[in-house]
Amino acid sequence: MDTPTLIWIIIGIIVVAIIIVVAVMVSRRNSAKRLEAQHAKAESLREDAHRSEMAAREREAEAAQARADSATAAAEAEQAKARAAQASIESERVAATIDDHQADAEKLRAEQADKLRKADEIDPAVTTNAAGGRVVGEDRAAPAGYTPAPGARERTDPADDRRIVRENPDAVAAERDAERADREAAAADRDAVRADSDVIRDENGNIRSEVRPTDRA
Repeated sequence: MDTPTLIWIIIGIIVVAIIIVVAVMVSRRNSAKRLEAQHAKAESLREDAHRSEMAAREREAEAAQARADSATAAAEAEQAKARAAQASIESERVAATIDDHQADAEKLRAEQADKLRKADEIDPAVTTNAAGGRVVGEDRAAPAGYTPAPGARERTDPADDRRIVRENPDAVAAERDAERADREAAAADRDAVRADSDVIRDENGNIRSEVRPTDRA
């Protein structure tokens, strides 16, 4: 084998080696790009999966909140029904006691009127005027040695009076007006008695003379 042939063989081997090296490098580069593209695609898929998971969690949270709101609304509705039922029961109970309270009030007022009537019958200082009202006489009209009991005009217990006022204020106000009218009538009767005491009448009832303050002095 001559030298030129050997040189060409060597050159051919070198060229083939270079081609092989270039092919390997290109193949590796393409493989790296392909792997990189696959990795990028995988990352994109992972991101999509994460977004899908977050969306699913949000939907689940919204569904759970909706269920909780529905349960709360149902519970509030049940509580409202329970309160309405309790209020109805309480209203019926109070309505059932109205007649009892009214009957008790009427009984107490009857007892009060009976006690006042009996007290007026046994009290020597109490008479009645033309209208049938009570007239409390002055000390000069009472028997000798008679002293009116303290609080004679207040014959009812204060607690009973407050209870009666709360249960029947209109009747109590009417009674107070009647008592005020009785007191005014009693005052008018006393004034008439005083005026009549200043006049001297004969046996036929005719006025003979008037007693003046100077005559009394």
